Amino acid sequence: MSWTEMETGKAVSKESELEIAKREIEKKLNTLLERQRANLCCLVYGEAKTGKTGICLDSRTEEEIENGAKVMVLDFDNGAEATWRTNWDSDPNIEIFNPIVRDEEGFADLEKTEKIAEAFISRAKDYIRDGVVVKFVFDGIDKWLRTCFLVMTEDKRSTQVKFLPVLWGSRNKKYEDLMEKITDGLDCDRFFITHMRDVYEGINNPNPVGRVANIKETTMDKMNQVVEVYRKTIGKKSSYYTKLHSSKTKTALIGKVWEVLNVEDGKVKWDAIKELQEGEL
Repeated sequence: MSWTEMETGKAVSKESELEIAKREIEKKLNTLLERQRANLCCLVYGEAKTGKTGICLDSRTEEEIENGAKVMVLDFDNGAEATWRTNWDSDPNIEIFNPIVRDEEGFADLEKTEKIAEAFISRAKDYIRDGVVVKFVFDGIDKWLRTCFLVMTEDKRSTQVKFLPVLWGSRNKKYEDLMEKITDGLDCDRFFITHMRDVYEGINNPNPVGRVANIKETTMDKMNQVVEVYRKTIGKKSSYYTKLHSSKTKTALIGKVWEVLNVEDGKVKWDAIKELQEGEL
């Protein structure tokens, strides 16, 4: 009997239940030993149109591309298709899927959206189980967090901003449950993309004092690597950079900056991040 069968309620003795659990532990420990490196769990943040999706789509090595590795993009932000078609010639091994289901009035249906997003994650699990290398991208975790507000009110047109504390807990659980199906449930490199938001010094100061990654605070707890993507423009030249701010796996690389894209006088030069492709961030 398997662990899954035990969870579905099939009768087992306490002794056999313990043996099943021990076998499951042995299986997971062996998988950990067989893995050549720790999988990436990387936050990618920055302003709009700075190349966040681009560096995640370019997360496979040349060998992985030749061997049919998949990049799977759960595209809540609904913007990855343009990058895929323009720069990847609609590569069929890059799967882009926007899970947001809308009702007849155009409002997001949270329950259906959550179910179809989970189905896409399950599809990634199937590939991994079959031995396919997968790079999984959650594009738009800020959009998912905003969508989770729908659990707090029955009025989809509501502009209410004050809620009972228990309702915030319901929103947070929806958000965290889907995130953890990826952070804890997928045995592959995972990338989480978000935009920026303003930060303020106090309630009496209406002027922002800076910009930070637009995430729920607890999201950072799950990340093993954190990178920022940004652009600098001087005259007709625009350069796009990626900076590693934090890493549990390659401390020596913290603070390193890669120039990934250079646009000048109509000429475009893209350089992949080798360390990201090889999982050495």
